[in-house]
Amino acid sequence: MFGEMAIANSAEEAENAVRAEKSRKCFYLKKMIGEYIDTSVCIVATVFLADFLQRLYRCVVEYVRYSRYYLPEDRVRTILRRSYTYNTKSTFLLVGFLLVGFARISVTGNCRGVVPTMVFLAHIPLYWIFSDLGQSTLSYSHWIRESHGLDYAAGMASNYFHGYLKLSLPERKEDGLHHRMELYEDKNNITFGINRLVILIPDEMFVNGVLESDLLKKVEPLETKFINRAGVYRPFKHAVYRLNQKVNGKTYYFAIEGATPMLSFFDAMQFNLSATWQMKELKREIWLKFYKHLKELITTWPETRNLVELIIYSSHDSKGNLIDVGELLKAHMQNKTRTIDELTD
Repeated sequence: MFGEMAIANSAEEAENAVRAEKSRKCFYLKKMIGEYIDTSVCIVATVFLADFLQRLYRCVVEYVRYSRYYLPEDRVRTILRRSYTYNTKSTFLLVGFLLVGFARISVTGNCRGVVPTMVFLAHIPLYWIFSDLGQSTLSYSHWIRESHGLDYAAGMASNYFHGYLKLSLPERKEDGLHHRMELYEDKNNITFGINRLVILIPDEMFVNGVLESDLLKKVEPLETKFINRAGVYRPFKHAVYRLNQKVNGKTYYFAIEGATPMLSFFDAMQFNLSATWQMKELKREIWLKFYKHLKELITTWPETRNLVELIIYSSHDSKGNLIDVGELLKAHMQNKTRTIDELTD
């Protein structure tokens, strides 16, 4: 009898010990998680405080050294707005950690755990020292790819579109590209293979004044169009090339030119006064962004969306041989003959 009671008591004591151990582990786990959250909130608060002070310092430097870049009447407001503008991700993170901090205060009953102490604040200079650690050439690449319109590539594409294509191509007084191409076809009894202005954008960014191709021959250009631009009547003309290789027994013509801003960029990279290592390192990013932004402008604007055929391509094949532009034109021809796709596969 007594033995059975002793066994029962031992079993109960063992069970209680197990429960106590589980409770102790659970307590320490909750405490560890709570401390981790409090430490994280303190670190984030320290980082944002360091960032706030750094932005304030930059505001002062901007006001003292670069005040001429701002209008006097809104200089301070503009500098503060520019300096203390946060991206969406940073804003959500800040709000999220504020909510977590308030939640911890409501649970613990005090704010000591989530308020940075001197131990944390003493590390603020480290943030200032290493704040640019995340910057790299790859960062520049991502910045170029973004849709802000302030990079070199987007600027070239925008100027090319607004200063040239949007002026010379649409119909104004029966002098648009399609009208001039139709007159050219009727006058010379020929057919255009692509009923648009073909613009070449090779990756080496260089296009000769006369296209080098065994399949193409330069002929008489389209009728010149004169447009008043800033008080000066400027001539706008488009070159025409004949495809020497017949397709289904027929000869085709093309209104074609290279992307002149890309040629200017190529020249700038060869000139010591204008070339920078960033331009040379990121030239492919600039090339691709130029094409992407120009295509977006052309297809978005109703008057030009059907007037330009952009051809972006590698200047050399896998063996290093120069790509023949005539072959590219054949591949991009509109389906004016039923067998054209089969011939260019």
